Amino acid sequence: MNRLSSPVRRPSEPVARRWGPTLGVLAFSFIIVGLMASPSSAVASHSSALSAPHPTAAPWAPLARMAPSPASSSNTTFQPPCYKIDTTVCVSIQSANETNIIPPIGSFVSSQEPNATGDLTLVIKSHQHLNWSNNQKSGPNSPIALNVTGTLWNGDLYYSSYDGTVWHSNSPSSWWQQLPYVSQNLTYPWWYTVVLSAKGSNGAPNFFPGMTVQWWIYLTYNVSINTSTTYVHHLSPVFQFTYSGAWPFSPYPGAYQFAGSTATSEDINITQTPLLPNFNDSVTIVLNTTQADVLSNATIGLNSYLDLAETGPNGTLLDTATLSFPVTVTGGFGAVSTTVVIPAAYGQIAGAAVTYTLSVRDVSNDLLVTPATTYVVGGNGSFLSGVFVDDLSLTTDPSAVLAESVGAAVLLPGQGLNLSLQSRNPGTAISAAEIVYTVSYPLLHETVLLTIPFTRVTSIDFTSRVPGLPLATWVNFTVYSWDFTEHLEVSPEFGYHTPDLATAIPIVPTNSSFFYVDVFDNGSHTWVTGAKVQIYGLGGAFNIVSNTTLGVAYPNETAAPFTPLLIAANTTYVVTVTDPWFVPSTGHAPTDVNVTVLALHSMVAHQTLLAGTDYTVVQEGNSVVFWLNATPPPPQPSPTVSGGSSIPITGILGVVASLAVAFPLSIWWKQIRARRKAEEKRVTL
Repeated sequence: MNRLSSPVRRPSEPVARRWGPTLGVLAFSFIIVGLMASPSSAVASHSSALSAPHPTAAPWAPLARMAPSPASSSNTTFQPPCYKIDTTVCVSIQSANETNIIPPIGSFVSSQEPNATGDLTLVIKSHQHLNWSNNQKSGPNSPIALNVTGTLWNGDLYYSSYDGTVWHSNSPSSWWQQLPYVSQNLTYPWWYTVVLSAKGSNGAPNFFPGMTVQWWIYLTYNVSINTSTTYVHHLSPVFQFTYSGAWPFSPYPGAYQFAGSTATSEDINITQTPLLPNFNDSVTIVLNTTQADVLSNATIGLNSYLDLAETGPNGTLLDTATLSFPVTVTGGFGAVSTTVVIPAAYGQIAGAAVTYTLSVRDVSNDLLVTPATTYVVGGNGSFLSGVFVDDLSLTTDPSAVLAESVGAAVLLPGQGLNLSLQSRNPGTAISAAEIVYTVSYPLLHETVLLTIPFTRVTSIDFTSRVPGLPLATWVNFTVYSWDFTEHLEVSPEFGYHTPDLATAIPIVPTNSSFFYVDVFDNGSHTWVTGAKVQIYGLGGAFNIVSNTTLGVAYPNETAAPFTPLLIAANTTYVVTVTDPWFVPSTGHAPTDVNVTVLALHSMVAHQTLLAGTDYTVVQEGNSVVFWLNATPPPPQPSPTVSGGSSIPITGILGVVASLAVAFPLSIWWKQIRARRKAEEKRVTL
């Protein structure tokens, strides 16, 4: 009997059109009767109405064979889309937290990829009863059956209609469950559930990452109108989705995700650096997942490795190796990026060929094998043009150092300059490179010439860094580079500077102060770099420790040794200098030099603060100068921190000059005074 063509079966006909006039009269009658009836009779009438079959259900399930209705449900908060699978039946997911495997209307394939470890509950919603009295809970005549077939990521059939392994339910005796009657849903008040269970009763998985599932609902109607049993069967469309956690593209022809020869490149990205290795180069292989992997929740799992073979220029096999990618799997997720390095030992023979393949697994152990990649170890070559800008590429961070005119770029105090040097010709290796730079500190009339070597990353890629510097420092530099034939190329000159105090801190509050600590070694006639300076005050609440650079230190922010920090004014601080190169004549070990400094808002005094047998400490405005390894003037009473009498600086100079010390102190003091006067015009503290 063809159910769809039967003239008496018209479940899709609108109820209002067939029953509207009659229901209107009945409704009015029920209201009148209800007003006259007792409360108990009203309850009884309501119960009877719930248990009575819908008028349109009569042709399908005679009253005597219909199952009683469960209690009414009021849970109507979650209203997911319901895909119609028969004239008056549809299917939807049950929970808002559940991945929606129901495809959009008009399609049979869902783009959503659920986790294979979670159950998926489907709700069959019907306009009328789907079950009847003495109905079967499973088997070919069950009113409702969920049919599932599946194909694994590698193309193997797991559940198949060909061998009768269609999956229905974890429970062989009960394939479906009935939910409470939903009186609020006039279109589909009868609800039933079927479940795609993630695991069997024994805990074994029913479904797997990357598995593509086809599922459909099988409905059986009992159309008997007498004591005999007559069934009509109906199949929904066949729907499809794929479980997440596996590579989104499969190289296996039988898989639904089959992508042919492009599968590997769609699933993983491989980067080789350098692309054309030279002699003694190590080669870095970086393995990354792709954007498609993000959508399918695929990550790199354990047991991913690289196999390589090296052959000599004459084709002789020199060596083989297997290198494992380091991966940690936590909570079902692996790596999105991992790296192995082919050692420089495989780059010792120019002209040798290195061939490698990658075997990469996702967390669920699905295997990808890349095509073979080969590179040939090059020689070192030589610079082609002899001109730096043609043969080499120099970049800096910040980039403004190269973009602006010499010295115009400004870096913050303590901000280092990163440099990267690359050969423009991949076949020309860089043998060595260095930065040759001058650092000028005008406040002390100090200029030093320094060199910093570049560090080799690959044969054509070198990096270096100029460290951060104090306030008001000027840097000019050039880059020297040699190839393996000892040809030297020199870059143009570049430069930058750090701001002075007035620029870094334009306004100093009246309750704040700032001073420098300068350390000079008269034995070597240099401003000391690396002397330890401690500034201590406020009963220990203020304690700054730093090191001198070009002889300079000052109060600085924590973990930022060159970022200036204002200090409380009208407060005394103990300044301690520990210079490893200061060895007093009375001892054999370096000693500390301590002095107490009164920090005023405006520090303009010029006075001797402390004099010892091998050192002198003087204040020159807002600088406290430690002059070490030198014979001081005759002992004089030290001024108090409150501003008592001080030794005239000219008197000190006269005495020092008469002692004929190695360093021309008088010239030095004149330079200091001139510099301080110029500074006072720019900065008011």
